[in-house]
Amino acid sequence: MFSENASQHMPPFPESFWRSNLELPSFPKLEKDIEVDISIVGGGIVGITSANLLGKAGLKVALIDAGKILTGTTGHTTAKITAQHGLIYHELMEHFGLEKARGYYEANMSALHFIRDTVLRHQIECDFTEEDAYLYTNTDSYISKLEKEMEAYEKLGIEGDYRNSIPIDIPVKAAVRMNAQGQFHPLKYLKKLLEETEHQGAEIFENTTAVDIEQGNEIKVVARNGCTISCKQVVIASHYPFYDGAGFYFARMYPERSYLLAVKPQKTFSGGMYLMVEEPTRSLRYTLCDNEKILLVGGERHKTGQGISTIHHYVYSFSFQRGSISENID
Repeated sequence: MFSENASQHMPPFPESFWRSNLELPSFPKLEKDIEVDISIVGGGIVGITSANLLGKAGLKVALIDAGKILTGTTGHTTAKITAQHGLIYHELMEHFGLEKARGYYEANMSALHFIRDTVLRHQIECDFTEEDAYLYTNTDSYISKLEKEMEAYEKLGIEGDYRNSIPIDIPVKAAVRMNAQGQFHPLKYLKKLLEETEHQGAEIFENTTAVDIEQGNEIKVVARNGCTISCKQVVIASHYPFYDGAGFYFARMYPERSYLLAVKPQKTFSGGMYLMVEEPTRSLRYTLCDNEKILLVGGERHKTGQGISTIHHYVYSFSFQRGSISENID
């Protein structure tokens, strides 16, 4: 039942923790036709990273975003850098085989190592820490699923173990650990990459919505105001593909949303990243705020535009952390 008492603890409007007290650069709207080597649509972690790497390779790049840079999915992420995405490796092996499952794991670990190495190379102060990641359950019916997931880890050579407890004091019947994953402040990290990308000569535009891609003698990305970006190749780095010229993504995909609360612990949080596998899934990790650890409690995933009122999802997440880890929460 919806708790009026719990709702009193909620802010009137949800705000991204990552954007608080962080000044980000602003960029103009595309107001004329331009020509580049590569056009990138989407100003989140995929778009900015792509623009940065392509710029380093000597290519002329244009990066556009429909809104403000870093206010989309990347600006509202849980910011875990991990190859552990729920109960997936047993399923991947069953449906696609061992090699493709291993390829999925290795690709995600390569991304983790890329971010870690970039942080070290540029001395980016973005609260990056190495943390173990845990899948856990407090439901008997999910124990066998965790056991199968651990068997998949062993076959794939994933470093981790199966256990009956986790480092934080919450009810657990079984858990699977994946060693040496990561977490960070995504916007502090990407602000540095964005500055470097602009310095490399990339043209960056905000409030520029791509509506179509025209293909002929040259490729053109068409913005809503009619301006075009002529290019040799296009990187679609938006959360949801805007172009339906191939793939019929509109018929096979749908956007989802989930919710995240930042709460202050009474006791020191021991560390680690935790994901409950039963529905509704719950995510727990910490981040730093004024050099103190605060807990990030996430979950309540659903199709965008469907389900109950938004505030109810925040209240249920609030109730979860009060009920499950109340001894750690202020």
